[in-house]
Amino acid sequence: MGERSMAKARVFISSVNEDGLKPLRRSVFRVLEGLGHEPLMWEENLGPWPSYQNPVEKCLEAVEQSDLYLLFIGTRGGTFDAAAGVTVTHSEFIRAVDKGKTVLVWADAETKAIFFSGIAWKLDEYIAHTVQESGSYPAPMQALDFLRSCQEAPPHIDPYVWLLLHDIRQRGIYVEDLARGVETDWRGYFSDLLRRGLLLLPLEPTIAENSNRLEEAETSFDLLAALLPQVTLEPPHDWKVWLNTIRERLQGRTIEHRYGRWNRETVGSYEACNAASLYRRDGDSMRFISCCGRASAVRSFALNDQSSYIALTYAMGPRAEQVYYTESGQKFFYCVRSGPFVATFHFPAGSSWDQLRYIRYKDSVVSAIIGPNTRLVKLVRLLLGGMRA
Repeated sequence: MGERSMAKARVFISSVNEDGLKPLRRSVFRVLEGLGHEPLMWEENLGPWPSYQNPVEKCLEAVEQSDLYLLFIGTRGGTFDAAAGVTVTHSEFIRAVDKGKTVLVWADAETKAIFFSGIAWKLDEYIAHTVQESGSYPAPMQALDFLRSCQEAPPHIDPYVWLLLHDIRQRGIYVEDLARGVETDWRGYFSDLLRRGLLLLPLEPTIAENSNRLEEAETSFDLLAALLPQVTLEPPHDWKVWLNTIRERLQGRTIEHRYGRWNRETVGSYEACNAASLYRRDGDSMRFISCCGRASAVRSFALNDQSSYIALTYAMGPRAEQVYYTESGQKFFYCVRSGPFVATFHFPAGSSWDQLRYIRYKDSVVSAIIGPNTRLVKLVRLLLGGMRA
C-alpha cells in the first residue's frame, strides 16, 4: 500500500514557542504534509482567530479533533496560566492524554538526562514531604519555588520544564531523545508509524438531550421538595430495604479535574455504590439503625470519635455532607447528615487511587460524587427529616 493511499490523519504539533524548536516544527510539518496527512500547527494553519474567540480554547479544540499529538520539549516552559495551574503547552498535552490520543513526546537530550538523573527524584521527595507535613498536594507555584532553589537544576532551563516532564513520567509515557543538530529521518519515522497502524481515527459520538422532559422532571421534583417538609412520615417497616432502594440508584462515574476555564482531564473513576448504612444520635453516641450491601454493622460510635466518618460528619452540622477515602479498603465514603441521622454510602474506588492521588484531586472527587447525586440526596434528607421520632 502506498503512503498516499493511507487514511488521512490530523496531527497536532505542540511545543513552546522557542527559537531552537521552530526549524524542527516546520520540518515535521512539511514531512507530514508531504505524506498526505493534515498537520496542525499554530504558525502555519491555526489562528489567528477573531478577538472574541479564546486562542487557548481553540487550540484545545484542535487537539481534541486530532488523531495524533506530537510534543517537543526544549528548555523553555511556556506561558503559565495561573488560573489553570499549568502552561498552555501542558494543557494541550493533558487534553490529548485525556481524550485517548496517540501521544508521542521528544525532549532535548540534555534536558531529559538532567531530569532523570536527579531532579525527578528530588521532586518526588519534595511532594511526599509536603503531603506528609501539610496534608495537601503542593500547588504548582510552590513546586516551582522549590525547583528554582534546587541545586541540581541548571538556571538556563525553565523550572516549569521539570514539572511537565514529571507529569509525563507519572503517566508512564516514554520520552524520546531530541538531539539538537542531528537530523532525524522524520519521513521514515512517520511512514512506519502510520503503516503499522498505531494511529486510530476516532469516531465522534453525538449526544441528544430532550430539554422538555428534563424541565418537566425538575418541576415535579421541586413540587415534591416543597410538599415533603409539611408532612410527618412513619419510619419504614424495613430500613434495610429502604437503604437498598437508595443504594441501587447511586451509579459509578468518571472523575474529572478542571484546569481553569478551558481544560479538564479524567483523573480516575468510582464504581456504583455497593453498601450503605444509617445511624441516629442516641445521647453521646451514634447508634446503628441498619445497613445493606457489603457493609458491616458497628453498633455505635462515640460522638467524639475522631476516627469515625459518622461522628465526624455529625459534628459538621445538621445538613453536613462529606466524602472520605480509605486506601485500605479502596473506597470512597459519602456521608450525609439530616437532623439526628447520618447515612453513609460506599463507592469502590478505581484501581488508580491511593492516598496521595486522593489528596491531590480531593476537590474533584468530592465534586464528582456529590454533584451528580445532589437531587437524590436532597430527597433522602427530606425523607429522614420528616420521620416521626
